Amino acid sequence: MEDVRGLVNKIQDDFRAGKLKVPSLPEVAIKINKYVGDPNANTANMARIIQLDPALTAKLLQAANSALYGGNGQVQDCRTAIARLGMETTRNMVMSFALGQSFKVGSAVVKDVARGVWHKSSDVAAISYVLARVTMGMVPDKALLAGLVHNIGAIPILHYAAEDPEIKKNRVLINDLIDRLSGKLGSLVLRQWSFDEALTGVPKEILNNNYQPDEKVNYVDIVIVANVHSQFGKDDKEAPKLHEIASFRKLPLFQIGPDASIELLYTAKEEINSLTKMLTSIV
Repeated sequence: MEDVRGLVNKIQDDFRAGKLKVPSLPEVAIKINKYVGDPNANTANMARIIQLDPALTAKLLQAANSALYGGNGQVQDCRTAIARLGMETTRNMVMSFALGQSFKVGSAVVKDVARGVWHKSSDVAAISYVLARVTMGMVPDKALLAGLVHNIGAIPILHYAAEDPEIKKNRVLINDLIDRLSGKLGSLVLRQWSFDEALTGVPKEILNNNYQPDEKVNYVDIVIVANVHSQFGKDDKEAPKLHEIASFRKLPLFQIGPDASIELLYTAKEEINSLTKMLTSIV
């Protein structure tokens, strides 16, 4: 327990001092995130940047050829994939795939915990995508990214744990650290990575059943509801009732009926499974 208290204190001290050790995103992802805001951006130059990372290029082609985005015929090159997806969607997908690479860390136990966190995040992301598609003003692939970052505060915790000779062997302690600290650290990580402000509040508010800054639905609302849905039938503890979640009461689905979102996700289960499979294959 002394080791745990020491690591918690170290993480919290580094957090308060602005010295938290946060791994960098792949350089290609950073460049793409900035490039989309360039008024002179075009698909040819964007393709050149992405192709610097063969792994990201392969995942982007996979996404472009998936049932979600597939048009007539298979795309074979990065430029055509970007043209099919659009630049904003391409940016969101590249950032999503880059996040998965950030979860590749540590020794056997830490890697296994990281894989579990990423798989849970992928499930929440896929549900967020489907919920966003039927919610006016929400962009599905941005909601996908929002779902992926809901537990992003786990990344620095995993990296700190991997450096501790005792804690890196203890799965229970690592998961406990993530449960205790991830929400506090997540928003800081996203700001350090220059993420959209629409997403930076997700980690901090993910378990806030009373979250309701205004009446307009935002990405935090979508991910809160997706996270609750992801618990149904999977966790030992009982999931909150949907009608008790302030974010759920803001969604148009709530007006249809209490079971509308459950029916929607049941109908879209193959799509959700396909999305989750695509994302989890990264880690």
